[in-house]
Amino acid sequence: MVDYVDGPNSSTHVLATMTLVERRLGEAMAARMAPHGVMMRGSHARLLHLVPPDGARPSELAQGWISKQAVGQRIQEMLEAGLVTVEPDPDDGRANIVRRTPEGDRTMALVLRELATLESELAAEVGERRYRTFRAVLDELAAG
Repeated sequence: MVDYVDGPNSSTHVLATMTLVERRLGEAMAARMAPHGVMMRGSHARLLHLVPPDGARPSELAQGWISKQAVGQRIQEMLEAGLVTVEPDPDDGRANIVRRTPEGDRTMALVLRELATLESELAAEVGERRYRTFRAVLDELAAG
């Protein structure tokens, strides 16, 4: 087993390192979105991105990464912000369909644009090749 804990820039363990990276990226995105008047959590952006053009049920949006209760709370917050609508599912009166509003579409386009810029800056910081490798490994680990 390789010991990654002893490096000069290492955290205690991989979870601590991932938390630090997530915090750094979250703060960077919050700073990028604020001038546009957009204040949102990373989970809002992820949920908004998961909503397909024809909408989705809240349970479909959870996809195992967040509890259904948390999805419901985030949807309510996005509804209040005017980013989504929630309508009864025409095929199942017990279910709802979440759809992005035009403002939700605009916000999602802005988030994606700012994320792309942030990733370009990160690649410049560590080197394009290293960043591509990092993303490939990260995507592979996420796929499980």
